[in-house]
Amino acid sequence: MTMHFRIADDVAWVSQDDLDGGDVPVAYMTRVPGGPPILLEGSGCIVWLALAEGGTLEDITVRAAELSDTDADLIRDDVADLVDQLVVIRLADEEDR
Repeated sequence: MTMHFRIADDVAWVSQDDLDGGDVPVAYMTRVPGGPPILLEGSGCIVWLALAEGGTLEDITVRAAELSDTDADLIRDDVADLVDQLVVIRLADEEDR
């Protein structure tokens, strides 16, 4: 079985593409109802956008690398750390498939 990740069902979010944002990618998210608003910008937002498509940690890393025009090997550890943190604060869910 392989661990898959996705945005939690009770999370509402919006990204720069949905707003009139600037040059730095930005995403705002919160757990509904009543969660505190959270901002991810730059590389954190890119990982969030990759997570929005769901998949394994490798899938998310490869997608984030594509979105940022970076080598996946250079960001693998940072992506794993952020995804782990998002799971801990319950913005992302993990499941064994």
